[in-house]
Amino acid sequence: MPILIQRSSKQTKTIPKLDDWHKELTDEYELEMYHAPEALRDNTLRGGNTVQDAQEYVDNITEMNGQQKGWDQSTRTPPINPHEFKYLINPSSLCYRKNLTYLVYVHTAPGNFKKRQTIRQTWGAKTLMLKYKIRIVFIMGVVEDSVTVQRVHSESNRYGDIVMEDFQDSYRNLTYKAIAGLKWISSYCLDVTYVIKSDDDILIDMHALMETMNSKEVKKYGTRRLIMCNQWLKMKVIRDKKSKWYVPKEEFDKEYFPPYCSGSLFIMSLDVVFAMYDMSLNTKFFWVDDFYITGLLAEKLKLEHKRLNDNYMLNARAAVEKFDKDEKRELKFFHVHKLTDIFRMWKRLRSEKNRSCDNCFTWLPHR
Repeated sequence: MPILIQRSSKQTKTIPKLDDWHKELTDEYELEMYHAPEALRDNTLRGGNTVQDAQEYVDNITEMNGQQKGWDQSTRTPPINPHEFKYLINPSSLCYRKNLTYLVYVHTAPGNFKKRQTIRQTWGAKTLMLKYKIRIVFIMGVVEDSVTVQRVHSESNRYGDIVMEDFQDSYRNLTYKAIAGLKWISSYCLDVTYVIKSDDDILIDMHALMETMNSKEVKKYGTRRLIMCNQWLKMKVIRDKKSKWYVPKEEFDKEYFPPYCSGSLFIMSLDVVFAMYDMSLNTKFFWVDDFYITGLLAEKLKLEHKRLNDNYMLNARAAVEKFDKDEKRELKFFHVHKLTDIFRMWKRLRSEKNRSCDNCFTWLPHR
């Protein structure tokens, strides 16, 4: 379970308000996440209810880390891939004391206002999130367009579900976005059981997913060292210089990638998030984020992918047709280009599940 590591020489200061203790500590320290005994986590995060409890939590885990790792904090070797970007938007209390089971973090771009709102109005609607003990957070970098950034701040003020770091939001920086998600969860969402990563153009049949997560098949996997996904095998490395996925041999010399997950959606136990963030700090940066996170880091951690391939429809051109023909509802995750298709498909899923979604349609971004 998680452990926070003090990497500053500053002395711990008195925390003025317990509800803000995560934010205050982050302002004073650079934090990393490692594994600590579950008893410590339970006693602090679930039982602690005073400023002194929060203070003792940091003191205990800092001391415990030194004992477990045998580190001299003053001479520790710096990471080779430090994630030192600053938060421009940080909903630090999103998960705190919410009694959650799931955290969904969504890769998005600042300008994708309609995609985020579509999620909030469909599979990420508030009524569903409360029913299944879920929270959603959107992860993004920054863009040069100040109008877009200001609109994101306004959106964040309304919904409180956006994390923005100050790296440039671009295709080649998707690995920074992926690590940003791992880092934020490791710092601010310590008490969930499962973490779901999604892209913002994915439709999730949330009702069906929850049934799967509560099935005997998934329960037998346990809640440690778990990663479930659409697993890619023998994916050929693209050497065509005209391709957006071109990878020169200097960056990756093998002809095929080792097994990894489709980045469209994958599910992890919380300990895997902590371990991946930890491992990323000492793993050379590689811009293909799906492979870096679920292939390279997973391989180093000796994780075994649990295949959910039959649940995915990732061909966006065929997704709607497959959805219409999927009478048994075996598919749960759809890559969909048109937002109108997502609304139509979700409306049908709601009708079939005989579920309601009161007050889903709340706000649309300005055109």
